[in-house]
Amino acid sequence: MNESLRVGDERAAKEIAIEAAKSMWRYTIPISFYQAEYDEKTKCWTVQASYFEDKLSFRIDAVTGNVSSFRVEKVAQEE
Repeated sequence: MNESLRVGDERAAKEIAIEAAKSMWRYTIPISFYQAEYDEKTKCWTVQASYFEDKLSFRIDAVTGNVSSFRVEKVAQEE
């Protein structure tokens, strides 16, 4: 059975992550700050954005388009 994906490419995953970040965080981060990786086994996108000292992480279900596992982490600055 060939399953239809709502989020079938990297750009769509990044755009969903941008909208999720805007609703959960008050900054709009440019798409060039995002990296997306697809996991065929779980049919999910893992999207990360590095924005100055913060790193945002998202997990997007490719079948439904639902966002989960939103996290904000502080990135250590190198001196």
